[in-house]
Amino acid sequence: MNQAEVRFDGRAIVVTGAGRGLGQAEAMLLASRGAKVVVADNGSAMAGDRASQGPAETVAEEIVAAGGEAVACTADLSTGEGAAEAVESCVAAFGRIDGIAHFASTCPELMPPDALPDRDVELVLRVNCFAAIWMARAAWPHMEKQGYGRLLFTPSAAVFGALGNTPYATAKASYLGLVPTLALEGARHGICVNGVMPSARTRMTEGFPPGAYADWFFRTMTPEKVAAAAAFLLSEDCEVSGEIFSLGGGRVARVALAEAEGVIGEGASIEQVRAAMPQVMADTSFFFPKDLSERSAKVSSLFGFDGGLDASDSYAVRPHADD
Repeated sequence: MNQAEVRFDGRAIVVTGAGRGLGQAEAMLLASRGAKVVVADNGSAMAGDRASQGPAETVAEEIVAAGGEAVACTADLSTGEGAAEAVESCVAAFGRIDGIAHFASTCPELMPPDALPDRDVELVLRVNCFAAIWMARAAWPHMEKQGYGRLLFTPSAAVFGALGNTPYATAKASYLGLVPTLALEGARHGICVNGVMPSARTRMTEGFPPGAYADWFFRTMTPEKVAAAAAFLLSEDCEVSGEIFSLGGGRVARVALAEAEGVIGEGASIEQVRAAMPQVMADTSFFFPKDLSERSAKVSSLFGFDGGLDASDSYAVRPHADD
């Protein structure tokens, strides 16, 4: 077993949402291990309003006071310009960018689907999947040129279903497609891309109903225990890519998207599908494709065909011709 300390000397990493909670714990840990950190946080409330420079500046000052290197960035990640600014501030301050840990998110007020305000839906999507893509787009040329990069995104256990949380769960579910796809894009350039579903005491979870579970959760699920595993995924030692992990309380677990082998029928009528549904729902013959190529080959084999799409090393669909 390798006992050497995991270090980030010479590496420059953007940590979003780093003014508080999980992001703050991550920024502090990375800096303590030698990373140069951009503390990216516009200081907004959970609903995404009332921005403030205070949280980012305070954390950056704490890192510097402890002997580390850090700068604050209070750009608005819900815009393409703000997301790019977070990356550009890293390059400007430290001459490079080696990693992004994207913890920032809004959390709209819980409510049923028919009451969702457009503003809340759009903002949580922008701060999550849009900002993730925008930051990856801005950082990609730098990482590709240096042959190294680490991207870490934060889906959520809300993807399993969370009552009243439609916009948040939808935004977090976007990472289930983003992570493996960017991992394929980055494989030839030394860029590893992963996601974490964190469980920790934060501003969001402090809204749990009082009781035994909340008490246990707050004692057990500290931000620092998420930060340690997340830091490994941002390190040179990590060669895993395209994966989602559940983190919390010292637990690290792989989360995988599975598909069952299914029931193959003629599909000739609605009634045939109705008759097959109990068998479909009872099917536990799951497989876990690593990408679209593997999945297409598996499904075609169930029909007796040997072959599949080549979507790992080349584009599976031709560019659009003029319609």
